[in-house]
Amino acid sequence: MKRSTIHLFFSVFAACLAVLSLWQAYRLYSNQETIQAITAVPDQINDRQYQPAAEANAGVLLATASALSMGGQFESAETLLVKLVGQQEHTPLGQASQFNLANHYLRRGIRTDLPGAQTRPLIEIAKQRYRDLLQSNPDDWDARVNLEHALRHAPEIASEDRDKGPPIKSVDVVVPDFKLKDLP
Repeated sequence: MKRSTIHLFFSVFAACLAVLSLWQAYRLYSNQETIQAITAVPDQINDRQYQPAAEANAGVLLATASALSMGGQFESAETLLVKLVGQQEHTPLGQASQFNLANHYLRRGIRTDLPGAQTRPLIEIAKQRYRDLLQSNPDDWDARVNLEHALRHAPEIASEDRDKGPPIKSVDVVVPDFKLKDLP
């Protein structure tokens, strides 16, 4: 191989790497606005009247919903998360939204200040969300662990156990001097 061929190959390779690095720099620059919006979310959440912009990026909305849920503003967080799950259903961001929505329901369900009649349905919704998430992605260990956590708080009740009624008592009777041969 001639030296000029090697130099040509190397220069084409270097040009490709330069184009790739320029593309990455452009993506980083274009995502700076999103990164700044996400880092500003905790400061904005402290303002009780905060409403995210309608044209906000889905990642910003997910960060906002997570911060709202952690901050105790459950209704606002639930609204945003349900909206995100509906919009981004089969994307990684949609799965993250579904996971956060299930976590939101589980967090509300295990709160101690709610009566038991209100906590059980929330935990059941969380369990169903985790199951839906595991059905689409069986390798999601975070969802699996959280489903087990939800099952510990609200165990499944088998339907046949509910239909049986109280258990029947059985007693073994021992009769002295009785042999099995004595029966007809």
